[in-house]
Amino acid sequence: MVSELSYQNSAGNWVSGLTEDQFNTIYAYQRAFGVRMTRLDTYPWSAFGAVALGTSGGCCEYGVEQLVSFTNTSGFPTAGVRSGAKMSTKAIWHYPAKITDPSTTWEVAGYDPSSDGGYGDKTTAAVINDFGGRQQMVFFTGWATEWSATSSFLQHAYIHWMTRGLFVGARKTYLSAQIDDVHLRTQTYRPLNNYYRSIPKDYQMHADWQVDLNSRLPAGSDFFLELGHNGNGDIIAATNGTNNGDICSPNTAIYYISNDVTPLEYQKPLGSGTSVWPNTPSNYTWSVACASTDDLARWFMNPVNRDAFAHISHTFTHLHENNATYDDINKEILFNQVWLNQTGIANARRFSPAGLIPPAITGMHNGDAIRAWYDNGLRQVVGDNSRPVLRQQDEPFWPLITTVDNNGFDGMVILPRWPTRIYYDCDLPACTTQEWTDLFGGTGSFTDLLALEKSTTTRYLLGLHYDLYMFHQANLRANDVATTTVGTQSGQLSLVQIWTETVVQEMTRLTTWPIVTLKHDDIAQKFLQRMARDQCNPNLAYRYSQDGSQIVGVTVSADGNTCSAPIPVTFPGPASGGAATDDKVGSEPLIKWVALSGSTQTYTLASPVSVRS
Repeated sequence: MVSELSYQNSAGNWVSGLTEDQFNTIYAYQRAFGVRMTRLDTYPWSAFGAVALGTSGGCCEYGVEQLVSFTNTSGFPTAGVRSGAKMSTKAIWHYPAKITDPSTTWEVAGYDPSSDGGYGDKTTAAVINDFGGRQQMVFFTGWATEWSATSSFLQHAYIHWMTRGLFVGARKTYLSAQIDDVHLRTQTYRPLNNYYRSIPKDYQMHADWQVDLNSRLPAGSDFFLELGHNGNGDIIAATNGTNNGDICSPNTAIYYISNDVTPLEYQKPLGSGTSVWPNTPSNYTWSVACASTDDLARWFMNPVNRDAFAHISHTFTHLHENNATYDDINKEILFNQVWLNQTGIANARRFSPAGLIPPAITGMHNGDAIRAWYDNGLRQVVGDNSRPVLRQQDEPFWPLITTVDNNGFDGMVILPRWPTRIYYDCDLPACTTQEWTDLFGGTGSFTDLLALEKSTTTRYLLGLHYDLYMFHQANLRANDVATTTVGTQSGQLSLVQIWTETVVQEMTRLTTWPIVTLKHDDIAQKFLQRMARDQCNPNLAYRYSQDGSQIVGVTVSADGNTCSAPIPVTFPGPASGGAATDDKVGSEPLIKWVALSGSTQTYTLASPVSVRS
């Protein structure tokens, strides 16, 4: 219940929309079945075993900080949130309180003293009440999961407390950092007239760092970078300024004059446009000896190096696709596929043959380009969440599926992907900070930029969003950079490493959750399964003991008891029975992925859960 369902009546008073009789009916239902309630944005008073402190009706004024943290997590152990991990309450109005009835009420979260001295002592932020078997969790704070990382963090307490850790759903933290433009060189925003192309040492440093990072993350974690390759960058390096005609045929890469000056969301009339690719070569003819001339491509031909990362196509030349022809995009995809096979990257342990990172996220309304993707076996691409038309607006946990009306082609899957303040044309912190300031209204230092990235990204991760994140090859520069310190880590760190360390150190400060990366094609399946599962309307029913004092099992169902996607059910401990695949990662609760093919599935808890004494 949020804000006591209150409204301002004709007398100007704030009152609940529920009558006393209605509240009593809810309370009787709670006592009869052991059902728990959570109340958010609630003012402390005797009905909650507490009293509000201070005389200002709450805290805090603009700019005043009063940190909040969990103080007792024993009532929701499966939530995996850390006691004592402090979060900001800036811009969230809240009500510091003191417990007045310790026989019925205990604290689960508290506030630190406020930065303005208005509240000089620690106070209570949230409590659990037990009024003769009627239990409720009450938060004395406003709530804003739509923008607040703090609310997104706190919510996991009541979810696991109310459900007793037994519910339909799965808590998974998927963090995917895709690196576009690999093998190309990038002109940096600052300094002017400067270019950067990442080198083998950069990738080796990231491979070594991934091993170290995973050793520091919670058990069950598996983080890795995903590289988006442009094979023409390799051929440019192999042929540019060389006399390699004996091994490179032709002894030149693909060059053209682009004609893709269009509005961002331009929808190209089908069949229009002018091809810009040269007439020859009409097929990929460069030899492996030519491709391996470049140090970077040769580094990836070593399976040990290659398999440190995930891999995906970013097209051959990076031709912008808004106004491109089918023929040009067919070559962009096909040439890169041949190159990926030739270099062995397509044989990598984590390669996504059905995925694509479109160049600059173009071609998203070009049905000819999308048809070329599809004809070459591609089924899922990434979008750009800063452009609302490329994201599912009604169901943000679903992918967007293209249509002829909106995109010129039916059925291509667009995965949501976030741009960051680590810009494509920057290789150093000073560059990305300057670009943020000049072009995007940023104010402050690189530290301020990272603080925004941390708050924004952790809110998405705490909200269990699987959206991917966008980076570029220049952001990998590490081999010759100055030492940077991020929390517990110091060393020569790239922008990607600095960003990742900032985010994952914050997540591990707050939670015990494993952090996992899935390759592009696999995370696409998670999005598609979520969409299918939601459309099945899954349901879980508790099975009670004869006296109603315990939950002894659950029954899982859905519309027609059939679903094309498995239904995740989280359990507080071992359970048996039914058709399911067990998923137990690190210290996380058991998840059973339940198969429904015409009948319900029933599970018995090894240890019944008490709901009434």
